[in-house]
Amino acid sequence: MPAASAPSLNVAAYVLPIFIGAIVLEWFITRKRGGYNAGTALSDVSTGGVFQGLELLFHLALLPAYTWLYTNARVVTWDAGSWQPWVIGLVGVDLLFYWWHRVSHVVNVLWAVHGVHHQSEDYNLAVALRQPAFEPLTWFLFYAPLALLGVDLTVYLACYGVNRFYQFWIHTEVVGKLGPVEWVFNTPSHHRVHHGVQDKYLDRNYGAILIVWDRLFGTFQLEEEAPMYGTTVPLASYNPVWANVKLLADVAALSRRATTVSEKLWAWVAHPAWQPTGPKIEPPIKRTDATYTKYRPKPGPRVPAYVALHYGLIITLAGPFLLHEPSHTRLLLVFGAATMVLAHTNLCGLMEGKRWALVGEVVRFAVMAIALKLALEPVLGETMAWHATQALLVLGAVSWIWLLPVVGRTDDSDETEAQTA
Repeated sequence: MPAASAPSLNVAAYVLPIFIGAIVLEWFITRKRGGYNAGTALSDVSTGGVFQGLELLFHLALLPAYTWLYTNARVVTWDAGSWQPWVIGLVGVDLLFYWWHRVSHVVNVLWAVHGVHHQSEDYNLAVALRQPAFEPLTWFLFYAPLALLGVDLTVYLACYGVNRFYQFWIHTEVVGKLGPVEWVFNTPSHHRVHHGVQDKYLDRNYGAILIVWDRLFGTFQLEEEAPMYGTTVPLASYNPVWANVKLLADVAALSRRATTVSEKLWAWVAHPAWQPTGPKIEPPIKRTDATYTKYRPKPGPRVPAYVALHYGLIITLAGPFLLHEPSHTRLLLVFGAATMVLAHTNLCGLMEGKRWALVGEVVRFAVMAIALKLALEPVLGETMAWHATQALLVLGAVSWIWLLPVVGRTDDSDETEAQTA
């Protein structure tokens, strides 16, 4: 049975090569001053990979829901080819993003979703790809009114894509301040402030393309001293699945600790700094310039080569898979999404020296083989699809056996690399 219809090909397939190329270029420019740590960058991009995998499944519900609202509840209908929906879409997405972003920093459950994007302790273009897996669910609540204003799904997705694409380039330290441009537009300098954990930088500069919303609504802050990046309580893990679960688990624990029903419910919508009445627990130690060292586990021998090989395969296969998303069956979407989640999780686990990732890789090869065969059969036929699947399994098995003896070992020790933030 075909997947739910979509208006066009997945734009992520077109921009992925641009993003990867830009990340490589930025790494080349900053390599002498250590702009990238391989493990942290892998974790950032892998978190985006998990997001992309789950987004394939969310599309099955969210895109039809938007279309239903447009078809049955819109209050205005524009003539075909009208320019007004594009203006409403471009400005509306940007303004609604500001308010979604602002609310996501002050409502506990929404911060538990969005905070994943802030967990990276570096600041570079890879961080732009660190997208929280459950954010499409929260975006929809804010963007749905555009359907009521007569913005059809095709126009909405195009405007949304422009908005997200713009935000990619502002995640960098390579670009300094840009003078008068910064009065109107969001820039790397403004967005570095947003990712800073210093008190003066917290909950500031929420804009996407336009910074005027922050200036109008009182949330603007200039970049002064160099920001220190991440979350005030560090994640200390590369695992993209744990990254998406940790903050939600924290809110659930806060709710359980509350002694009244009202406080148990309030814990989910309270400000992230809120605490229930009753005995207080010692708050987690927050980051400071003087004492904090970044999370830097050292991968063992052979691990970087193995990770590079399989990450290259995943990225190479992800492009065509995303490109033809609208034509995939639901079964292929499920196995494709599972492959992306397993691959990114396992490869990050290997970079941390986790032996469970070896077992995870065996599961991933099996799931990936099914996805590949389902994808290739309509194109190549059953025999050729099976041969391609066999080749993939052989490559996986050989590389897995080669890696097996060294997983869990590090180059020097299990200690993280001391590096002042």
